[in-house]
Amino acid sequence: MNAKHIHRMTAGLLGLFILTHLGVHLTALISKEAHFKALDIVQVPYRHPVGETILILAILTQIFTGFKRLKIKRKSKDKWARAQVLSGIYLVFFLLLHSSAALYTHHIFGIDTDFYWAAGSMHFSPIKYGFAIYYFLAVTAVFVHLAAALHFGWKGSSGRLEKTISITGALVAGLIIFAFWGVLYDITIPADTAAYYEKYFGIFGLGGS
Repeated sequence: MNAKHIHRMTAGLLGLFILTHLGVHLTALISKEAHFKALDIVQVPYRHPVGETILILAILTQIFTGFKRLKIKRKSKDKWARAQVLSGIYLVFFLLLHSSAALYTHHIFGIDTDFYWAAGSMHFSPIKYGFAIYYFLAVTAVFVHLAAALHFGWKGSSGRLEKTISITGALVAGLIIFAFWGVLYDITIPADTAAYYEKYFGIFGLGGS
């Protein structure tokens, strides 16, 4: 089994997790209570030590095999090959940063990575602007990477579906940011979560939204 096949196998597992995770975040458009309920359901498998270990291994395997595939894809002049490379590089950056932050926050700092942890990044100025860009690019990159994989897997594709998937990713990203920005309803960040953001981002002079 070569790097390409392993990359596709772990991509299926990781893709299911990511799309489920994004679906949970979209429930924040309804209410924070809806988000809590949805998160409680999906956290059951990946908060279990075995599930968490499998997820971490899938992320690391995806990154390792992705770099091996990068050597091949970067030589191609196809625009979707470039899109796959660029989105893949950003996803490596995001997955390493976001997954390590989530693990540290939950296991070391002792704060649940729930609705308020996500909303906190969109609550305090000026970091909320940086986090908005960071998350927007990450969510969009997921869909662009998926679209590129579809492009190369479906030889008869005209490119229209790939563009639609990519645009959908940008729309989903915008909706998630909108949901956590505090536009639809008031969001009060709990003291422990606020203290977390003050500890690690206080140097920027945090203020409420």
